[in-house]
Amino acid sequence: MIDIKINAETAILCDRDVVVIALANGDQKTISAQHIDDVSQGAVHRYQELDQTLNQFGRFQTVCGMSHVQSQRVMLVGTGDKPLTLNQLKTLAAKVARHLQDIGVANASMYLTELSVLGANLADKINAVAQGVWLGLYDFKRYQTKKNESKVSLACINLAITLDDDQKQAQSALDKAKAIASGIILARNLGNEPGNVCTPTYLGEQALALNHPNLQVDVWDKATIEKQGLRGLLAVSQGSPEEPRFIVLNYQGGSIEQDSVALVGKGLTFDSGGISIKPSAAMDEMKFDMCGSAAVLGVFKAVCAMNLPINLKGFISSTENMPGTSAYKPGDIIASYKGVTIEVLNTDAEGRIILADALAYASEQKPSCIIDYATLTGACVIALGAQASGLMGNDQALIDQIHAASMSSGDRAWPMPMFEEYQEQIDSQIADIKNTGGREAGTITAACFLSRFVDEDTPWAHLDIAGTAWDMKGSDVCVSGATGAGVALTVSFLEAYAA
Repeated sequence: MIDIKINAETAILCDRDVVVIALANGDQKTISAQHIDDVSQGAVHRYQELDQTLNQFGRFQTVCGMSHVQSQRVMLVGTGDKPLTLNQLKTLAAKVARHLQDIGVANASMYLTELSVLGANLADKINAVAQGVWLGLYDFKRYQTKKNESKVSLACINLAITLDDDQKQAQSALDKAKAIASGIILARNLGNEPGNVCTPTYLGEQALALNHPNLQVDVWDKATIEKQGLRGLLAVSQGSPEEPRFIVLNYQGGSIEQDSVALVGKGLTFDSGGISIKPSAAMDEMKFDMCGSAAVLGVFKAVCAMNLPINLKGFISSTENMPGTSAYKPGDIIASYKGVTIEVLNTDAEGRIILADALAYASEQKPSCIIDYATLTGACVIALGAQASGLMGNDQALIDQIHAASMSSGDRAWPMPMFEEYQEQIDSQIADIKNTGGREAGTITAACFLSRFVDEDTPWAHLDIAGTAWDMKGSDVCVSGATGAGVALTVSFLEAYAA
């Protein structure tokens, strides 16, 4: 992550490689844009007149040698003719950062927080711009052996504030942005790792690497999983030589008497579909089937960095789903940690089986609420595309809180119904429950399956991130590959919960 600093300096006296100023709401100007226009005898206005497209959102024009401006280059950034949202500001910062990187700038000062943003204060804008820069510059090139050593890398960005602004508040907002971005980047890195590297064992090692005095991590091996009776997880893992892992995280940032929030993540480090094998096209993308577990670990990283005064528990079921000679089969009846028997109709509906054990175990810990994350159903991609995660659960107040957090953070989720009649689709004639309810309402019936393993008096929400966990559409902050979906919305929810 590049270095970002808070700095109170005027745009005309800034001596960075580039000064980035915004053209707000059509041909209007921010404070710094107007200041530079004044000292340069209307140069900014002339560029706006010469290029009518310059005022459009995300358009750039880099000008060299403006009179009476100390920096050699001034970047004019168009913001459109409508008031911005925080999500648009984040996207704009990502675009600017990538452009600075592309043109070989080493350091720059941004004056984007001068923009008027709907319902946002300075801290909100600093958080959005800093996250946009860090996430916009993210890439995953760990396995590329050829490096472009000659290219100048963007090393430092100053976020400019005025002398009248609260420096301490601004720095606190920047620290928060860095914590959230670091959690998202961890989740992205884990998701982008190939399946031969990111195994269940590797996930356990990454959990253990989260170092904080208030955090305890336990990683159960296969023998412990057998002893504890996580029979659903064991059944799914039968076809792979890779051993399963069950990861338990406990962050104690609040008092002993304080209730805990529990997070549950699906950790399928590779999903071939098992005996019900998937088509070969795009099967490589099934390395992303552990993005639910990546989201949980990303949230814990952010929470630890922020030292949030809450108690947080995490539970991750992790395995591969492979068609080995010992693999579980369609038609099998398997047991679960809760004792509920499951008729397996499709071995490619395995995520809900390993989540069932984790949800039942989490419910036993009596948390104040449970949130689970899973790349669970292709039906959710059909329903919501790549713009929003599916949101379901058994408690309307919890669903409303998560939905609000998702919209404010830009990590969007959208509620879907769970009428009681949907439960009938997963009733089995020869077991307690079957692991698929058919084609109709597939996202909802998968959530119905999970609901059978959560205590009725425990508020629970389910996030189906199948469409958003990688290659999310609609935001330049999310590049191709894993997105870290679920991290930002959960941190926003936990902040409100802590308050």
